[in-house]
Amino acid sequence: MNNRQPITNTIQGLANVFKDRHNLDVMAASKDEPKVKIHEALGKVSYVYEKIRNAVDYQEEHLIRKNAIARMLKRRIISRERGEVIAEPLIRELIRAGYLKNDYFPERRIPDIERIIRKYVTLVNQVTPVHENFQEKNKTFNWIISVAAFEIEEYLAPSIKNDALVEAMYKIIRPNLDLVQEVPHPEDRDIQIYIAIHRALIKSDQAILRYHLIYYYAPEWRYIALEEIPEFANKLPELIVRIDQQINNKMSDRLFRYMKKFSPLFIILRDVLSQNSYNGEEILSDPKKLEKAIRTACQKRYTQASTKLSRGVIRSIIYIFLTKTIMAFVLELPYEAIFLKQIKLLPLAINVAFHPFLMFLIATSIRVPAEQNTKKIIQGIQEIVYDPQEKEILKKREEKFKGSPLLNAFFTFLYFAAFIITFGTIIWLLRILEFSIVSGVLFVLFLCIISFFGMRLRNNAKELVIITKRENILLVIFDFFTLPILRAGRWITRHTSKVNIFMFITVSYTHLRAHETSLHLVCRLLL
Repeated sequence: MNNRQPITNTIQGLANVFKDRHNLDVMAASKDEPKVKIHEALGKVSYVYEKIRNAVDYQEEHLIRKNAIARMLKRRIISRERGEVIAEPLIRELIRAGYLKNDYFPERRIPDIERIIRKYVTLVNQVTPVHENFQEKNKTFNWIISVAAFEIEEYLAPSIKNDALVEAMYKIIRPNLDLVQEVPHPEDRDIQIYIAIHRALIKSDQAILRYHLIYYYAPEWRYIALEEIPEFANKLPELIVRIDQQINNKMSDRLFRYMKKFSPLFIILRDVLSQNSYNGEEILSDPKKLEKAIRTACQKRYTQASTKLSRGVIRSIIYIFLTKTIMAFVLELPYEAIFLKQIKLLPLAINVAFHPFLMFLIATSIRVPAEQNTKKIIQGIQEIVYDPQEKEILKKREEKFKGSPLLNAFFTFLYFAAFIITFGTIIWLLRILEFSIVSGVLFVLFLCIISFFGMRLRNNAKELVIITKRENILLVIFDFFTLPILRAGRWITRHTSKVNIFMFITVSYTHLRAHETSLHLVCRLLL
């Protein structure tokens, strides 16, 4: 009996991308050709340093190598290395830090990295001198380096499949959205939807979005000649403003939340195609085989979510414990001993032990999805693949992404009220427990950070949740009064850099052994 059903052209094209493995790995090398190799012993300290840094510098796992490239690139450019000099040392540093496999990257690929770096170094030299204001110059420099880092990351690991997945989701979801009232210009509507899908589906950060938008607005940048860069540099400031306005659009968060409803379908569809790349079309065209493949992919994802949750909790607790203990000895104890002439043990003990315990409680309250969620994913993917006339998951809905000014003002008032009540209550309790000013500031600071970490862990665990549950009124009230803490935690993590004494010691030791210049060492410690 033939159970095959026709699949849509969009999904057919997506399946073909996953089936075609030709030239996806630029680092593939023959056994005999020269590869970049380092002595294993030399890489151990850098590897440990990066592990410590990643443990205390909370970030999405898929962004870790890109962000490391940005740090390394920024440091080498500041220390005045030329593009020809940066490329190979950068590759070697990535290998030492464990971001690339040793004796794997072919030497013939180094000139390609050199060309990318030289292009951006030339642009930096053309653009940054025109800014007399140091803050503006630094902002432009960081903007350019963030894009350069992702272009190098994209060269090392091309995101062909992710790009195809984003394109497929765009083609399927776009017809159901009408943003005429919110965004008058048709091109801007398309860009906003594209940005929301990128953020919801593959968790793109600002650097990744900037990379895609700079090539959208200025496709000539990809193959630009060095002598043409001065002309390009003249229009870059305007281009930066235009791109950042798109990324930071006021309604982007609402549009992002809308896309999150459908991203689990495409995440699991990607897994099905990845796990069955050679016979993907056969599985997609057979509903029973597709259902079985979806269940397998979901179960694997649920298991990975549990593992990732445990790893995230451990990283967070390490960050909390190390930084809290150090701050207690560096700030809290000296302040109380010198200015208060006594050390209060209860606030000190609470400050050291409470936040790791809070992180543990948050972790135990997080649950991965269950069978009912899997059934909804199966239904949604079948709607994507076969495009039936009657849809439930993908049916067109009336959505409003632009808020009413009156409602916005009302909710702003409620937020400030919640802010005053929440932090006022916390301060009142800390005074009863006889916290000093320093102890109280540290307690509130880490409470905000841990709450935000916990929210991110919960969101990661709920990445595949497609069913929506009616919220309990008590939970709604609780969320309302904890919102100011979460907002403060997000602001702190975005606008402050974490300092860890273990980083300082490890980096100093690594680079003193390597006999690097003092300027390079200072740059490493700061960046």
